[in-house]
Amino acid sequence: MNKFIAAVLVLAQVTTPLFASVYVLSEKTMLELSKKGAPQIDQIEAAFYQASFREGEVLKKYSPEIFGRSSYSDTNERAIIPFQPVFGPIFQAQIGVRKNFKQGIETSTYVVTDQRSASNPFIGQVNNATTTTLAFTTQVDLWKNLLGRMSQAELENSTLEKKRSDIEKEVQIKTFMISLRRVFWSLVANRESEIISTELFKTAEKQLIQAKLRLKNAVAEADEVARYEAQLASRKGTLLYLKYQKETFLKQLRNLLPELGDKNIELGDYDLSETLGEVFACTDVISKEKATPYEFTKYDEAVSLLQSMKSNNSALNARSSDADIKFFATVKSTGVGSEEVRSGNTRGSFGESLNDQTQQNRTGYETGINFTYPLGEVKESTKKVKELYDQKKLEASIKSIDAQVVSTHQELSKSILLLTDVIKAQRVSSEQLLKRLKLRQKKYEQARVSVDELVFDQDALLNSELMTVETQLQVLNTLFDYFVIYTDTPCSFNRI
Repeated sequence: MNKFIAAVLVLAQVTTPLFASVYVLSEKTMLELSKKGAPQIDQIEAAFYQASFREGEVLKKYSPEIFGRSSYSDTNERAIIPFQPVFGPIFQAQIGVRKNFKQGIETSTYVVTDQRSASNPFIGQVNNATTTTLAFTTQVDLWKNLLGRMSQAELENSTLEKKRSDIEKEVQIKTFMISLRRVFWSLVANRESEIISTELFKTAEKQLIQAKLRLKNAVAEADEVARYEAQLASRKGTLLYLKYQKETFLKQLRNLLPELGDKNIELGDYDLSETLGEVFACTDVISKEKATPYEFTKYDEAVSLLQSMKSNNSALNARSSDADIKFFATVKSTGVGSEEVRSGNTRGSFGESLNDQTQQNRTGYETGINFTYPLGEVKESTKKVKELYDQKKLEASIKSIDAQVVSTHQELSKSILLLTDVIKAQRVSSEQLLKRLKLRQKKYEQARVSVDELVFDQDALLNSELMTVETQLQVLNTLFDYFVIYTDTPCSFNRI
């Protein structure tokens, strides 16, 4: 009794996870699962964040920032000249705020203080002599980035790149969802083919049993049995291939959705007729658009952004090798805190250096021009290569997208109509082949046709029905190809 209970417990532990791991697959459950964190979606979002990061890096150049430094030093060194003081300890500090503007202007405001002491027989004792400077500096680009023509183009490009990345993110997520739907409907087609093949396999089994019985009763030849055995083996081979095909599709699905892991996936309910009805209704919506329906796609926005980026790149590349000429100006006020308190003894402080500025006019200024000009041919040739690279790269993207958008719409209606006609023809073919097979079966029973002729008609019917399923899947995939480009097509079958 105890052994029986133990066996039941072990069996329960083994079977419970199996039942718990069954996943019923439908379009809805599959798409909901993908939104919980598929690796491909994480990669798509990472690319979007990368573009946002690049925009942030450009914007950061024009954000105000605090800068500063401080140091403390001391020494016991001896002066080279006896009356020259050796200062120590020395405390120095600087703190300020700087900001760059997109108009090609750089500014900064800062405070610098220097406090030092020294002891020398010739100059006496110096304690905390302090120099404090308040300064404001500005630098204006006079040529290369005059009025910020380069910095503003760079800023605009970073914003355009982020917008383009946002569009690509939306399109790529839709493309990923479509790839999931492709696998789902491939599994549906696989099941439909399996149902057809299973029915014909069962028919072949019955025929083989009957042939063996007739051979036993000496009313059939051995070659008839062999023909049915070959047919049964062929049917079995078809079923095995369909099982292999199913495992391939499931592997693709698990790669796309790792959360499925080793779960036992079962195909849920679906309505193929309803789906095909949605497909044809969607095709009607598309076929009514004689001109390219740009309102159905986001690729036209991407093209517009690429064209703007191309214009900005041309401006940036045209100025990349120009002379760099900048006007600079500094206004500063320097106060000194260093008073002789008695003979040979000088003392100062930070407060005294500030008082020296406020009570006296200690203002000074400096203006000037900095310039650099590139020499040689290397920089000019590099500039030309960069111009050609940017131009060709963006032109290729623009032309490719334009061609894809236009051709996809032009070809869809034709393709769907052709495939629809193929399905209609295949259905007629299957109906006629079924009628013919029924007549052949009667003639075969009357010994008026050979077993080879009967089997040939059965194979023809099987192939016709399998081809119908394959064509129906092709119709769905053709529409999926359209949705990859025209992501906003307003029809019920275009769903996420």
